[in-house]
Amino acid sequence: MEPAPPEKLLKAFRVLDQEGKGFVDKEYMTKLITEEGEPFTVEELEEMMAVAVDMATDKIAYELYLNQLLVDF
Repeated sequence: MEPAPPEKLLKAFRVLDQEGKGFVDKEYMTKLITEEGEPFTVEELEEMMAVAVDMATDKIAYELYLNQLLVDF
C-alpha cells in the first residue's frame, strides 16, 4: 500500500484541528486511530506516538511531525 502524500496528510490533520491551533491532542488522536477505520496495532500506535508527540505538551504538532516523516522517508 502506497503512503498518503504529505499534502493529503496535512489536510487530514487540519480537519481534526478544528480550532486551527496547529496541534492535535494525543488522547484524541489515540482514540481516533484505535477506534475508527482500520485501527492501528499497539506497536504501530507506540511507534507513531514516540515520534509525533511533544512530551512537554502531550500534543502532536502535526506540521512538525509530517516534516519529520518526510526527512525519515
